[in-house]
Amino acid sequence: MMQFREVYIRDTKGEVSFLGGSGGAKLKKGKRLILVPYKGLSVRSFDFPFGSVSSIREAIKIQYIPISGGKDVEIFPVVHGKEGRRFLGSALVLPFEERASVEEDLADMGRSVIWALPFALAGEIDGNGSIVCIDDDGISSSIFIEGVPVLYRWQPKSRRSVENEIDWLKNYSERFSPLPSNLTVVDVSEEKVRLVNGASETLSKFPELGHYSLSRKVLDSAIVWESLIKSLEGFSRWMVLAGCLFLAAAVIRVEAEKNKITLIQEKAESLYVETFGSGRIRDPLSQAKGKLLEFSETPDFVSIERGLNVLARSWESIDKENEDIVLDSLRYSTDGMELIGTAQGVSSVQSLQKRLKEEGDGSVRLGDIQQIPGGGLRYSLEVRWSSR
Repeated sequence: MMQFREVYIRDTKGEVSFLGGSGGAKLKKGKRLILVPYKGLSVRSFDFPFGSVSSIREAIKIQYIPISGGKDVEIFPVVHGKEGRRFLGSALVLPFEERASVEEDLADMGRSVIWALPFALAGEIDGNGSIVCIDDDGISSSIFIEGVPVLYRWQPKSRRSVENEIDWLKNYSERFSPLPSNLTVVDVSEEKVRLVNGASETLSKFPELGHYSLSRKVLDSAIVWESLIKSLEGFSRWMVLAGCLFLAAAVIRVEAEKNKITLIQEKAESLYVETFGSGRIRDPLSQAKGKLLEFSETPDFVSIERGLNVLARSWESIDKENEDIVLDSLRYSTDGMELIGTAQGVSSVQSLQKRLKEEGDGSVRLGDIQQIPGGGLRYSLEVRWSSR
């Protein structure tokens, strides 16, 4: 069974701090755990008729193309159940740049398990409920159902208080049945021992969470082993010895392919330097694509960053006057975005509609308005960018 011998935290500034160890003889064995309050991480539940890690990654990546603004994302899927011929699970989706930045900061830490910060306390809520972690810069939160993560998000302290975040999580949890009502809140700077002990408790109660490591090295190993296992399927029992020999040959081949990849990486870096000049190189292909995009004309669609900036400015202008409007979901595309949420009155929605039109460059249409039992209403706003 996997154990953690020591626990670290990498904060939003890129600084790595030691939190503590599990103590006793366990310190001599086990893995290193690193907790990270990711800013761009999200959770995507899936239900596919296939269970291959590679196939699941490709399927989810296709779904993220319309909303990623052309940016690469890393997908870390974990299958945790099967119903008939369908495979159920959750995938952690992380922007490539943030994943690369974190692993660069952790380059000297060796092979480690990397968790989103709230995952360390899943054991405290018995795998059902909400976790709120407070650090110097922001609030990172998660919701778990039966030990499986279904939501993660990070909010800056300047935009949301702890009380607001707790209320939002409670409202969001109402869509699940039975209701995951447990709640735990931790101040990272004051309760380091609690995080260390909580991580060990979580891994003991939910060993499968050990597979939710946001490490590219761990993901690559899983893909390689999956490929090897598939290669061995169909071998008869009397071919066990031959299978073992094949496995050994496959391992040697993998090492040879790794050497080829290293050579290709070195050549790619050399070509990048010759073309664009020296500088820090993490991924030559992605960086070259970025350079070429800078040299090209401005795209004829509104980037997701600009769209989010329009929403942020609009929301900030009404937030101080209207505490009764909530944004539940945002659908983004190249020609606009759709906002869906709840409010106590139509005036709040109309105020947001007005600000979106003033801040953006296009049209804003008020969609369906539906009354909610118990008071309030559900609204939708459609924003369409003007053609250029």
